[in-house]
Amino acid sequence: MDYALMYRTAMEEGATDRAHSIVVSASQAAQAGGVSPEDLAALVEEVKANPCA
Repeated sequence: MDYALMYRTAMEEGATDRAHSIVVSASQAAQAGGVSPEDLAALVEEVKANPCA
């Protein structure tokens, strides 16, 4: 699952609540081992570039 792309799309649409939910979901998936370090790093970079709050 491309969390960075989903986050970017939500931010482009102005859906900050959805963007926040994507970050939470990715964090939970990462804790369960369901997200690769590379995917998580890409999401972190996207959040840094386009913070939602």
